[in-house]
Amino acid sequence: MNPNPNEQSSETMSRLDGIIITIAKDGMVRCLWTEVVLLHELGRLAVQRACSVEFDNQAQAWRVFDREGDCLYCSPSREACLAWERQYLNWVLETTELGMTN
Repeated sequence: MNPNPNEQSSETMSRLDGIIITIAKDGMVRCLWTEVVLLHELGRLAVQRACSVEFDNQAQAWRVFDREGDCLYCSPSREACLAWERQYLNWVLETTELGMTN
């Protein structure tokens, strides 16, 4: 979403039931994987894992790790970790669209 309506945005963002889909001018689509939207119908997919949710046996808790292996969030509930991961990654997509992150 472009904060200045007089300027053209390099990407378009759509929302569908909390799903953020970002489409760049070159046609590249970025979003979180969901089976609610039949993403394979858009064309050939390239899927990359953005985070991982793993159980820490010693801590007896679930942890969300980024690609570098840093723990971003921890909870005894796996569902809480998955919900946090979705919220966090949607925030990353939104702030990237707004040019607020690298």
